[in-house]
Amino acid sequence: MRRSALHVAIAAAVLAGCVSSAVRPDNAAALAEIAARRSGDEVVVEGTVTRVFQESRGETGVHEHFDIRISSGVDEQDIDVADNITIGRKAPVRRGDDVIVKGVLETDPSGPVIHWTHHDPSFRHPGGFVVVDGKVYD
Repeated sequence: MRRSALHVAIAAAVLAGCVSSAVRPDNAAALAEIAARRSGDEVVVEGTVTRVFQESRGETGVHEHFDIRISSGVDEQDIDVADNITIGRKAPVRRGDDVIVKGVLETDPSGPVIHWTHHDPSFRHPGGFVVVDGKVYD
């Protein structure tokens, strides 16, 4: 039994390492998308959690919401992250945490939002994730 638990732990560590190293954050590209008001493209960003909000319930499930501040050079932008925790796992983020987020960028009149930060159970959409404290939540 111990040997199986060890194998599971090793596999999880390898998977987490593959996900975080295979996809590199590109804040400059995301900032360009936001400036051009483009929506629907996948982005991978790295930033600092500035605010954490209460969960919300909607027709697509329960979402956790938090804001992150990303920067590239002198440019900075706050982005809302709407993570569907009915589908994916909740990321235990706190203000001040450094995170990496992969998902779909939407430019909304109230500001940019990243969603699809989880796997797609129907396999119609590339999966996203949130990485906090070196752990992948998808």
